[in-house]
Amino acid sequence: MSLSLTLLLFILVSTVSVTSTLRNLSPAAENKGVWCVANNKATDEQLQANIDWCCSYEGGFRDCTPINPGGVCYEPNTLRDHASYVMNLYYQNLGSTKAQCTFNGTGTQVRKDPSHGACIFISY
Repeated sequence: MSLSLTLLLFILVSTVSVTSTLRNLSPAAENKGVWCVANNKATDEQLQANIDWCCSYEGGFRDCTPINPGGVCYEPNTLRDHASYVMNLYYQNLGSTKAQCTFNGTGTQVRKDPSHGACIFISY
């Protein structure tokens, strides 16, 4: 086998291998650790208050565009899902401590990644 044919074969095999590996990785698969989400006891009013606060100046202007119409985390369009997303942003950006996930009794820490589809819940 000539050197150029061997080199071409090597490049083809390497490209297929790398492409297959990259296709199988998702940002959600790389997340490890603990997330903060809304608990099942939280009322709609409490969840809306959490969203309003986390997306406000006082809450630190978390990036709430993913939960807006057309955003990657808009669906499912529920207060619980939207609140969980912004509560987790707050929690992750302020040190990931249990105290950062209380949200007046409406938050809970989980070890199962709540990410779904293109909606990635970060975990540091």
